[in-house]
Amino acid sequence: MKRCFPALLCAAALTGTGFLPSPALAQDDTPQPAAPQPDAVTNDWAFDFEYDTPTTIAIEDADGTVHWYWYMVYSVTNYDQDELFFDPRIVIQTDSGKIVKANLGVDTAVFRAVRDHVRNPLLKSPVEVPGKVLKGEDWTRQSVAIWKVTKADVDAFRVFVGGIFGETKAVTDPATGEPIMVPDINALTGEPKEDGDGNPVMKPLELRRTKLLHFETPGTTETKQNPTITLKEEKDVMR
Repeated sequence: MKRCFPALLCAAALTGTGFLPSPALAQDDTPQPAAPQPDAVTNDWAFDFEYDTPTTIAIEDADGTVHWYWYMVYSVTNYDQDELFFDPRIVIQTDSGKIVKANLGVDTAVFRAVRDHVRNPLLKSPVEVPGKVLKGEDWTRQSVAIWKVTKADVDAFRVFVGGIFGETKAVTDPATGEPIMVPDINALTGEPKEDGDGNPVMKPLELRRTKLLHFETPGTTETKQNPTITLKEEKDVMR
C-alpha cells in the first residue's frame, strides 16, 4: 500500500556556453576559437517560449522509496511561419559543473504525476511533444522538463533550452579562418557516419542559438519541498 505524504505525490513504480580553453592551452599562445554571439536582430525562425519557475515534486515507488524531481513546465508557440518543427533539447548544468539531460531516464509515471499535480490535461509528455507546430496560438504545445534532484546541495543551476531558434553559426579556426570540421554523427545510432570508402564524414562545427535560464536555489538539500528559487539571469547564447 502506497503512502501519500503531505504535499507529496504518489505514483506507480518508477522504473556555459561557447568555448573555454583548457588550462593547458590557456598557458600557451595558441589562438583559441572565439565564441560566436547571437545576432542582436535575427532573420531566422524562432518559437515564442514561455516557462514556469522550476519546482520540485516527490514520487514514491512501489517499495516506499521517495524520489525527488525538479520539473519546469513550458510552452512553445509558432508565430513565425506556416509550420515549424519543434525538437526540444533541454540540458541542466549544476553549480558543480554536472550536466544533466532533461527527461533522460525519467519514467512516464513521473510525467503523469506532474501533469496531475499541475492539473493540465493538455500537457504533452516529452516523448509526444516533438513534431510539426502550425502557426498560431491554437497550436501552442505545452510540455515539461524533468530531472532528478541531486543528493549534493545545489545553490544554483542553469537550464539551456535548445530547439526553439533557427539561428546557427559556424566556428572558425582563428589561425586559418576556415570552418572547424567535426565528424557527422548518426542521430539514431550515436556513431560517426562513414562514406563509401569507410572514411568519416565531416561537417562544419556549428553552434545554435539557445535560451539560458540561470536560477539560484540555496538550501535545496535541506528544503526539497517548495524550495526557494529565483531567476538570476535570462539570455540567449550560442551553444
